This record gives sequence, C-alpha cells and structure tokens, in this order.
Amino acid sequence: MATQNAKSNVLLIMCDSMAADFCSAYGDATGATPHLHELARRGVTFDRAYCNSPLCTPSRASIMTGRYASDIRCFDNASDFASEWPTFGHVLGAAGYETTIVGKMHFVGHDQWHGFDHRVALETDYATGYDAASYKLAYDWSWPSAGNPVGHNWMGPSYVQRPEWDHFPLHYDRDELIHKEALNYLKDKQSGQSPFFCCVSYHAPHNPFWIPEKFRDRFRDQDMPLPEVPEGIDTCHGPMDQWLNDFHYVDEIKDQLVTKDNLRWLYETFYGMLYDLDQRVGELMAALKANGQTENTAVIFVSDHGDMMGHRGMIQKRYFYEKSIRVPMIAALPGTWAQGVRISTPVSLIDLLPTLADLAGADIPDDLPGISLRSSLETGSEPDEKTIFCEYHGEGVHAPCLLALRGDMKFIYVHEQEERLYDTQNDPDEYQNLINHPAHATTAANLKRELLERFDPQQIADNAIRSQKNRRFIHRCETNRS
Repeated sequence: MATQNAKSNVLLIMCDSMAADFCSAYGDATGATPHLHELARRGVTFDRAYCNSPLCTPSRASIMTGRYASDIRCFDNASDFASEWPTFGHVLGAAGYETTIVGKMHFVGHDQWHGFDHRVALETDYATGYDAASYKLAYDWSWPSAGNPVGHNWMGPSYVQRPEWDHFPLHYDRDELIHKEALNYLKDKQSGQSPFFCCVSYHAPHNPFWIPEKFRDRFRDQDMPLPEVPEGIDTCHGPMDQWLNDFHYVDEIKDQLVTKDNLRWLYETFYGMLYDLDQRVGELMAALKANGQTENTAVIFVSDHGDMMGHRGMIQKRYFYEKSIRVPMIAALPGTWAQGVRISTPVSLIDLLPTLADLAGADIPDDLPGISLRSSLETGSEPDEKTIFCEYHGEGVHAPCLLALRGDMKFIYVHEQEERLYDTQNDPDEYQNLINHPAHATTAANLKRELLERFDPQQIADNAIRSQKNRRFIHRCETNRS
C-alpha cells in the first residue's frame, strides 16, 4: 500500500445488517448516505460484493480470517472462534502495522484479540465469553420445523411500531463508547508514526429498529422502496425459507409486519438509522482530515450481511436472497486507488484479507480461498470472474445450506432437502426457480459440482451437530456448578 514510499494506514468501517440497495452509491434515492456517496465518488465501488455467511458471528470470523466459516467451525452466533486461525491482526501486525478494533466483532470465546494489538470499547460486544447467555444460542438442528425452540421471539417486536425503545446498542454507537473511542483513536494518529489498521465496527442498522424522532422526521415525506409482492407469487420456496420463516415467527407477526403503516414506519426508522450511521462515517473522515491523514489512509466500508426488510414477506438475514447477502463494499485511497470506478464482477468479503495483505506487502497463509483485488483498486480493472460461495448452518435451519454464485446465476443447495437456481439478471426478485428448466440444466450441474468439490455437506453437518452438543453439555455443567 505505497504512498510516497510509505505504507498507508487502513480504516475499515463495518456496520451490521445493511443491504447494498439501501446505500445511495448503489442507487437508493432517499439521500440517507451522503458521506458514503462521497466515499464512492473518490474511490472504487464493488457493485456485487457478497458476504460469505448471512449471520453476524460466522460472517465476521470469515472476514477476519479470509476463510469460509465451516472451515474454521464457526457455525452459528455462539460458535467459538478458535485462536489458531490467522487474522488481519496477525498478518498486518507482522507487516509493521499497529492493529486495533473499536467496537463489536462477535469474537465468541476467551480470545478477544485474535492477533490485534488493541481492543477498544470491548464492553459493547455481544457473546464475548463462555457464559450462559452465549450458550443459549447453541441451537440444535433436531428441532421440529415449526416454532422457535427457545420459546422466545427476541426479534419480532422490533419490526412493529413502538413509541419508545431504549436501544443501548445505538447509544454505544453514537455517544457513549464506540464512536467516541474511534474519534479519539484517529485524532491521536499523526504522520510519521507506524501505520495503523483500525477496524471501527458499529451496531447500526441492526434491529431492534429505533432512532430519535429528529432522524426519522427527515424521511417522513419521502418516497420509500417499500416491498410489494406481486399477485399470485409464492414467495416461500422450499424448506430453507419455511424453516427460517418459522424461526423468525413470520406467520405470527405477518399481519403487523406487512401493513402499509408498519412498513412505512419501519423504513422511515431504518433510513433514519442509516443517516445517523452515515453522519458518523463523515465524522471519521473529518478526523482523518484534521490530523493530515486523509491522503495516507485507505478507507473501506462494508457490512457483515444484509436484511430482507420485509421483501418476500421475510425479515432479518440468514437467507441467500440478494437483500440478505449482497452488501456495500466501497474503498478509497486518494492519489493511489482509482476514483469514481464501479466494479461489476462478483467478489466476496473473504477477498479483503488477501487484498490488504497484498497492498501491504505482508505474508499470508498459502491456502486462503479469496483473491487479491489490488489491481481493481489501483487501476479500476475488473477482477477475474470466479465462483462466490456463501453458507449458512446456524440457528433456524435443520441441515447445511450452501450457495454457489457465478455471474448472474445462483445455485442453492440444502443438504438432502432441496436445490434451487435463480437468474438474478432477468429475475432480480428471485421468484422463478429454474432448477428444473432444461435450458439451465448444464449451469445447475456445473455449479453443484463446483460447490460439492469445495464443501462436504455431510461433514459440515457432523461437525456442527458435535459442536452444538458439546456446547450444550458445557452449558449444563456451568449451570449446575453455579
């Protein structure tokens, strides 16, 4: 990452649950993200960037290690993130960077540093240790398919109107810890010091949805891209959809979820949260400018996954539809990387580690599945097309779920349950399952073959169930001990 023979700093800004379509750099017309739009104008926008698992803990572990979640046995939101896996912290630290995380990262287990020099605002994180709360998330695929086995719908109320919500993650983001500490960190960085890699990770716009009224007021009179389902369309395709709808209690809250008034409230609130998040991005940029670090700091913005936001009558993440897995990825380094460029070839978040290591001249393990995007950043050229893989084996489903995406075609495989194929170019809402269409038989067969060469679904199932059983056993032991 050379600028005047010096390594540039890296500021990785990460948010939670933001689909790419809600960012103005990707065509959204509400004006909620002006600072991200400016970042895109000064840098490179990846039009089709995908997370590698549509769930917080597996996705973040995958990003940090550049590996697929099942390879590091990080199956769900209570999976231990083992210390044996090299991360950004190890790789860039060895290349001379001071490495810091500010905010949430969902590192489950005793190791909360994973090779980073510093962790700031650690108390804002979720499921950070081997405690009772984290083991309650050790879900079991052996549930019956209907209903939530823990008997508690923790997310449902956040999708219906509430006059007040003391949303502590939002307060952590805005005032009390994460944003304050991030600004303090950047203000202390001066030219001539060791280069830094800083990951600032916010909660927003993750549910529960709440924002002070002054932010929601900005969007009360604007047109909203509210989801609509065409007449006669069956939005629930197969076991994976039904399992997750059952888990999310969609049927029980559907009457509240899909009303025009509630969707309007939901989207106004969500855009208010995005606007507030975007203002914080602007303040981070201003902090870099104030200490003369703008020209020497690569800024990268990503989300760990998206959210269905009522599309197809579905809520939350966990699905393989575009709203759930396609995320914003925008990167800028003035004078070094291309400006105002859009990359249309699909990439994924496991490409971040090899990319930054390449730019920094750092060594990486030789078995990482991602690729370096250095050429795309520096010249604006399209990377070589490759197959993108995404996986979900966590709460709600009853079998390993895998996705292979190449070009516009998406192949979904649920072990011993179902196969699906979508053409995202001609069917962007993914309503038409082409798996039995003769014209697409070769495409489906090739994607399935490639997916099964890369993943062993039965081995994933065996490993995940063993992990779940072990965690529940430990939880019982700890509960009895107390």
